[in-house]
Amino acid sequence: MAVTVRTRAVAIGRPIAYVLGGLLALTLYGLAIWQAPELLVNQDVLGKAAPEQRLSAEHNARLIVISIGGALVVGTGLLYTARNYRLAHRGQVTDRFTKALERLGSDELYVRIGGIHALEHVMRDSPDHHGDVVEVLVAFIRDRVDRRTDESADEPPWMHPPIGTEVPALPDELASDVQAAVTALGKRPDRAERERGRINFGNLHLMGAQLSDAQLQGANLLYAQLQGANLLYAQLQGADLTGAQLQGANLRGAQLQDAVVTTEQLQSAGENWEKNLSQPPPMTETDQQEPRR
Repeated sequence: MAVTVRTRAVAIGRPIAYVLGGLLALTLYGLAIWQAPELLVNQDVLGKAAPEQRLSAEHNARLIVISIGGALVVGTGLLYTARNYRLAHRGQVTDRFTKALERLGSDELYVRIGGIHALEHVMRDSPDHHGDVVEVLVAFIRDRVDRRTDESADEPPWMHPPIGTEVPALPDELASDVQAAVTALGKRPDRAERERGRINFGNLHLMGAQLSDAQLQGANLLYAQLQGANLLYAQLQGADLTGAQLQGANLRGAQLQDAVVTTEQLQSAGENWEKNLSQPPPMTETDQQEPRR
């Protein structure tokens, strides 16, 4: 009850305060116009001047005050207009963001792809929404992409497997909507300070993913299945590729400085990679047993 009364008092008192403040500003402005000759003109010189010159000097002094007041009014109006524009633009972007989220939940493939492209445009147009869009796209990918097939390798096998429990073969390329989301993340603007964490593709089945020129600095790619993925000129500095499957992946020109990756992993990509390491990758047990020639 007390909160309601206080809210009503504020709602009533605020317009009254605005009116009183406006009346006070007008009063002070009128006094400034009236006293302008005494404030802006040397009275000793004004006293010795002819009546015509005195009237002209007083008129010019008041005109200066009026011009200053007009400039202040125009400036205030421009600031108010700019503020309203920013609020309207922010509201429009938020509305676009909300509608794009609704599209991601559609059963129609083309609607989901349209929602992903809409989120990509929001991310480019609004730095304030950059982190939100990245988080949504990562969650979308993780929700729709299969996990690696050996997740349950440590579980004891069935002695008599139930009928119909065969694990279906995983696709050798990404679905169109998932690829669109992966591309949007890979081509996102460079605003690392707006992101809440690193890109998390860990343990995902990303076979055949198109990630050329992708911005994946510091990304989590632990145990990701990237067989046959196109990582041409991908930015993988500082990425964690521990256990990632890179057989047949195109790593030509990929930037791997400070990335966590072994020589065996890189060699599994065949001839489709070039070393771009600031330091040699960590040696595996095989490397330690068989010295390089």
